[in-house]
Amino acid sequence: MENKENVALTFYSEAYESSIHSYTLPEEQLIYTALPAAALARCEQERDRTPVLIVAENKLAGFFVLDAGEAVKEYTESSGALLIRSYSIHPDYQGNGIGKKSLKLLPSFIKKHFPTKNEVVLGVNHKNTAGQHLYKRSGFVDTNRHIFGSQGKQFVYQMDIKKA
Repeated sequence: MENKENVALTFYSEAYESSIHSYTLPEEQLIYTALPAAALARCEQERDRTPVLIVAENKLAGFFVLDAGEAVKEYTESSGALLIRSYSIHPDYQGNGIGKKSLKLLPSFIKKHFPTKNEVVLGVNHKNTAGQHLYKRSGFVDTNRHIFGSQGKQFVYQMDIKKA
């Protein structure tokens, strides 16, 4: 478990199952991300997807998925990349720096658990300015590439794990 000032990244465990299923987001955020319960169900079907918990004070504060599957190729040509999916911070923890702390922990978490990976990519909706600012402040850079998702244009952001 990677820890930064009482914020930690850890793999999903059943100890958090009830927290995952009671986790909600405001409608305006659901436009841009999936709820953890839905993302977790997809992880159970697609073994290239790994659910990761953001834990603060031993409580579920956020969630995301690291995807090593074929979808990564839509975002980068690098074979050493992971794709972040379904990133969210629980509303009770938003605005407290937990998002930034969790993303700052990402390089060491990946180096430890995915040693063959050297890059993380994600797509952020062009209307999701809060997400764009968070990712940029946390070490991601805009690749100037775009993909089109279910909610329109997404900017492709990248973080070089070896330099982070």
